[in-house]
Amino acid sequence: MTLMDMTITMDNILNLLHSIPLTTSNKQWLADHLYEEVMAEKKATDNAATGWPKVSREDLQLSPDVMKLVEDIEPLPDSFDYDKAKFEYLMKKYG
Repeated sequence: MTLMDMTITMDNILNLLHSIPLTTSNKQWLADHLYEEVMAEKKATDNAATGWPKVSREDLQLSPDVMKLVEDIEPLPDSFDYDKAKFEYLMKKYG
């Protein structure tokens, strides 16, 4: 029987890994590398499906320079009425 003829389940792979005396750092290294491969494959699949790269949360992070400009801005309350504020602004400007 060749390796190509063998059927290996994910449980068997996990059992094999548990039988090997891996240190915590070895396990972390393996997990990190598997995760990187999964993310690269997902990104390639997403890009191929849409033709556009998927934007991640990390892509949307503000630079420290921009953060300094907006750090004191308070978020608008949930009750803020944008249409009313726009109307009042236009009435003051043109009314």
